[in-house]
Amino acid sequence: MTDLHEFIQQQAAGGLKVKPDEQRKFLETFEERVIVDATLEEINNPLLKEYFSHILTAIKADFQPVLVKISPMMTTKDQLFYLKTAQDLGCESTIVSEDCQSPLGLVIHTDHAVEIEDKDMMTRYAPLLLPAEEKATQKTKKLSFWKKLFQ
Repeated sequence: MTDLHEFIQQQAAGGLKVKPDEQRKFLETFEERVIVDATLEEINNPLLKEYFSHILTAIKADFQPVLVKISPMMTTKDQLFYLKTAQDLGCESTIVSEDCQSPLGLVIHTDHAVEIEDKDMMTRYAPLLLPAEEKATQKTKKLSFWKKLFQ
């Protein structure tokens, strides 16, 4: 009888969690399901906000289903922007609970394990998310290299 009572108490409290530290870090999901993530600092990048729908569309073309988890630590305006954009594109999106303390502001994941080495959004989508000055500098550097090579 005691075992049944303990079981009911555990289930009422939410049950046991597998890898709770990992779930806290990745906004209540597992690391192997994460497609791409962004930190709290990166989500304020105006270029990320501008190209977020393009990035999410590209991810949806490769993975199904796509789920978006949003940190409770960002501003309400930003939360609503990412939530509405994801829902407009047909992705399930949620703002995670307040007790989830994570350096990540946004996690895009699926419901099964995926093999992705680089999960950082700013690195994977650098051509879109680099400021115009950095793009111009990179092009100039490439041109000067070729000029040096063929002169």
